[in-house]
Formats: sequence, structure tokens, C-alpha cells
Amino acid sequence: MCMIVDVWKPNFGKIDNKKCVMSYGLVDTDQFLIEKKTGWKVRYTCDVCCDGKINVTTSHVFLNSKVIYNTLKNQTCRSCRSRFSEYDIKKTYIPFELIIKSFLDVNYKILTNKNEYMLSKNRSQFKHNVICDNGHQITATWNNWSCGKRCGICNEQNKFDNSVKHKDGWVQYNYLVRYYTEKNYKKYKGIINPNNFRRSKKHHLDHKYSVSEGFKNGILPKIISDFFNLEILTSYDNLRKNKKCSITLDELYYNTGYL
Repeated sequence: MCMIVDVWKPNFGKIDNKKCVMSYGLVDTDQFLIEKKTGWKVRYTCDVCCDGKINVTTSHVFLNSKVIYNTLKNQTCRSCRSRFSEYDIKKTYIPFELIIKSFLDVNYKILTNKNEYMLSKNRSQFKHNVICDNGHQITATWNNWSCGKRCGICNEQNKFDNSVKHKDGWVQYNYLVRYYTEKNYKKYKGIINPNNFRRSKKHHLDHKYSVSEGFKNGILPKIISDFFNLEILTSYDNLRKNKKCSITLDELYYNTGYL
């Protein structure tokens, strides 16, 4: 059964001649029920959701006759109180039918059903499973959706496409190499950097077959950025290597599977 767990009484002291709470001391729950003092800390579990989570509030909440959700006999956590207030009393949540229409209007398909939505504790933050107009399966909350946020995968792709289309020649090639390099480094960091050196002025991420040679020879950016072609070098070794290659073109093609 959910209930008041324990009660903590404030201990006062003075700092710069001002009275303030110095600490809290555990007191018997029966003492609180008899004295009914405000300003004490009460720890309790929720009678509604009964999830076992311990919540904390002030004793004033339990003693205020205007408070209907927390009394000496019944306790309700903040999440359940919000749901009662916003959904059951004010009924301010967005109807599920409106949400479906909003997604369908931009050719998104929603996989969430109404029952899942209505049973959620926080409907504005409920994560709907949807498929965007480009076929990406993602999650979207109504709060984010109503603010204009759409598919994150499409957004990243659009930013990438816009960055590339305004570049050409070496600038475009170098941008693509750096873009794919960072993605592969994050994905294969354990292989590329087994000693977990921090990338800094002392340790650099290097391309074994150099980026400049890759550009000269028309090698695809994805090949130059392959995790096999990446390694961590000390700044001294990397600067001494400069634009030279530490592997041959045949080795690059063979080990990246493009031969």
C-alpha cells in the first residue's frame, strides 16, 4: 500500500544573525500527525500509480484543506496530479484525431494507436511512432511537432545536401571527406584509436592515403574516409608525414573492399 514514508523536521540556526534551516532531522510520523506543523519535509509514495518512487514535498501540502490531491490519507505524485488536472478536469490535451490529421496532412504515417496515447501520463510529450514521407521510421512528440520539428534524418540530409551543392572542386571534396571521416571515427573509434588518445595538438586523426592524393587521383571521398584508412598519429609524426601516403593505392582499395 502506498503511503507516507517518513517525515523530516527542520533544525534552525543562525547565519549572519539570520534564522535559517541548518539541517533536517527524522521524526516519528505519528508526531507529525499530532503536531501537524508546516515547513516539514514529507517523503511519500503515490497512491495512484504506485510505482514505488519516493516523492518529496512540504507538510503544508498535506495540511492545506484546499489541496485535494495530497492529504494525510491519500497521496498523489506530481505526474499524476498533472494528468488529473490537465486531462481529466481541464481536458486541455490535443485530441488524437487532430494529431493524426496533422501528420497525414504532410504525408506522414502514424503507427501509434489512440489507446496508447490516451493511457500515457504526459500526452504532449508522448512519443508517437511515425513514418515520414521519405520512409524513415522515427518518433515525434506533439510539443516538437507543433513547433515545426519534422524528421531528424531528413533534416540532417537536407543540411548535408545544402552544404555540398554550394561547393565544388577541392572544397567540396575536402568537405565530403571530413564529413564521412567524422562519422566513421565515431562508429569505429575502438579500432581506429584503441589506446583512446584524446584528439588534440598532441594526437591527430590521419588519413593513411592522404586526402590530397585522393583528390588528385579521383578516389571517392567514402573510400578515403573508410575506417581502414584512418589512424591516430602523434602531431610530430603527422606533420612529418605531411601530404605523403603511408599505404599504396592498391592497399587502400584492397582493404576497403573496392578492389
